[in-house]
Amino acid sequence: MLAYKHIFCKAWALRKRYINQTNTNVYRLVNSYGDALPEVTIDVYDKNLLVQYFKSYEKHSKDRLCSDLKDILAPESITEKTRLKGEEIKTHLVSGKEIPGDFVVTENGIKFNISFLEGGGTGLFLDQRDNRKKIRALANKKEVLNCFCYTSSFSIYTSLGGATKTTNIDLSKKAIEWSKKNFLLNQLDVNNHEFIVGDVWEWLHRFKKKGRTFDVIIIDPPSFSTSKTTVFNAEKDIPGLIGAGLNILREDGILVFSTNIAKMNFSKFFQLLSRVKDFTQKTYKLIDVSSQGLDFPTDGIHIIEPYLKFVMLSC
Repeated sequence: MLAYKHIFCKAWALRKRYINQTNTNVYRLVNSYGDALPEVTIDVYDKNLLVQYFKSYEKHSKDRLCSDLKDILAPESITEKTRLKGEEIKTHLVSGKEIPGDFVVTENGIKFNISFLEGGGTGLFLDQRDNRKKIRALANKKEVLNCFCYTSSFSIYTSLGGATKTTNIDLSKKAIEWSKKNFLLNQLDVNNHEFIVGDVWEWLHRFKKKGRTFDVIIIDPPSFSTSKTTVFNAEKDIPGLIGAGLNILREDGILVFSTNIAKMNFSKFFQLLSRVKDFTQKTYKLIDVSSQGLDFPTDGIHIIEPYLKFVMLSC
């Protein structure tokens, strides 16, 4: 049987050195092979733990794992999600009164609404924490467009960083409503910001046609999505999407593009980036490249390189 306590203590020692516990209570405790626990991730959301299995584990192993988590962290609840390839995500309460469906966590002093009831998403992608902080530092007096905004975490950061206005687009009405809750949670007036339920492609072309431009554009698409008029595949459509963004980016503005497609390594991603010129007449320069935070380590063997590609372009 795996020595879970040793794994957890070693993982916690790394996070404790890196994460400021006074203003952040949400982070990844265990990241699969990167923390010597294959195909398992464990996320801390304040006093609630989310354990996700990406392969079958025996019940006695799961019981031991959760027992050791209780001994070390004393959580109020532990929720388990089983995410096997080709099957629906199954959510199960391991300990606690009920699966947490609406609660608040703090990241870098900023509040976010969280739910463990929403399939694969919880309302906050923890691997983007450092990237959100980076963008906040660039947002003062800027107008921001957040495409595929989900629950608008980047927009909350930029607003608190002094952005004059954010425009947030997502195909999901539920995501937009969740976004507004996050704005209100941080005492931000939703009337000073724009929220659009719609297809990002259509709106990028509409903005170009109207001559509307932005100082900062954030494009963080899902790997695959379907609207009434568009089937979007990130791997195929990345160059055109970035080109459409550059077409409405102001001079000296910043375009952020991010993708978490693990099978697309950095080399392949930059090959796609070289095709952006086919979709815009603007010249651009690459000004920054980064990935996930230190609480998302890889072992360099089973997962050779980080999965998250986060780049910043300027024109």
